[in-house]
Amino acid sequence: MELRALLSESQRHLFKASMIEARAAKGARFRENTRSRVSDIQLTFATLYGIFDEESGHPDRLLGGFCLHALDEFGESFTVPELSYELVKYSPHTVFEAGQLWSFHREAALSLRTACMILLALRQAQALLIYPVIIPRDISTFYRLFRRIGQPFTVPFAQTLEGEKIWMQAMLLDGEGLRDQMRLVGQHGFETRGEHTLIRFGRPASAGVTGVKQGNPSGMRIANGLASSAAK
Repeated sequence: MELRALLSESQRHLFKASMIEARAAKGARFRENTRSRVSDIQLTFATLYGIFDEESGHPDRLLGGFCLHALDEFGESFTVPELSYELVKYSPHTVFEAGQLWSFHREAALSLRTACMILLALRQAQALLIYPVIIPRDISTFYRLFRRIGQPFTVPFAQTLEGEKIWMQAMLLDGEGLRDQMRLVGQHGFETRGEHTLIRFGRPASAGVTGVKQGNPSGMRIANGLASSAAK
């Protein structure tokens, strides 16, 4: 599998169109308000990444994606809850927010989670922040290793198709939990090129990326895991 940074304008348009298509196919029940610019900000200023199966008959077909930015690039997407007391111990360039996660099928979703952890390890992340929807559908249950930060909050710029409020929950993965996940994906090896704009790795085993805390039977330190995957 390959994770590729989508850097051109045409690639960004493809990301957005594919995201809308994938969410519609899965019966997405919410939408942004007409005046909202939140998604536009993320899709314009964050780095977009896409997952591809380079060994398939369609190696350039975009199968899923997410956006990622460090907090020294721009701040959190939401002003609530207050996170400074949680993040003050980290330098802003080591705290990342991921969002706009989507995929066409389960294997692509698992590959995205694996690739994200590899990318975070390469960028020496110390914390990962996400904002999953919890109402009308609770997506937070997919992130069992993350800690809930603060209280759920309503989103003023989006609503369900029936006009009801959407609720979200800030969640954080840091400390040993994040290090465990980065070690787990690092021990299987990968290749990275072009300042990490392309990462190639094997198909993930579902147990390793579902959010269940795993051991590290090799005892491998994260530095060794990265050294074994040096760019060619």
